[in-house]
Amino acid sequence: MTRLIHSLPSKGTVANNFIERCATRFSPEEIRQAIAELVAHNQLAMASALCQAGLSLYPDSEDILSISALLAELEQDWQAAQQHLEKLLSVQGAKSKSTVWHHLIRVVRCQLDIQKSLALAKQAVELHPSDHQLQSELLALSEEAAERVFPQSTDITH
Repeated sequence: MTRLIHSLPSKGTVANNFIERCATRFSPEEIRQAIAELVAHNQLAMASALCQAGLSLYPDSEDILSISALLAELEQDWQAAQQHLEKLLSVQGAKSKSTVWHHLIRVVRCQLDIQKSLALAKQAVELHPSDHQLQSELLALSEEAAERVFPQSTDITH
């Protein structure tokens, strides 16, 4: 376990100021590792509080943004996940990773916004044309969008 986990109390509820005070002594990488360990031990409330502290201390850290997005996905908080992933893409800029795009597309898709998911998939494939997972996602979204525009006709007999 990391040093940060050992410095936190084992109870599920911890005051945010205590977590922030502890977090200031640790790097974004150590905070990310601690959050992952908390999730592995099913201490989601503490992991979420540590994410918030990490985001307030290191708002542009790829480590903190990515683990915060993953935790939000785990909690099915699609809007928060989308915000973290969009910020992560902004921080990464031209060096954005295809994995981040894949997560963002899936998160937007979970919010049932097929058109936005499709637009994101097109953008992602332009940036990462050799990524087969993004190409598959684009194909699936294109088919789904086409079905919504042109629903399959049904024969109605009277």
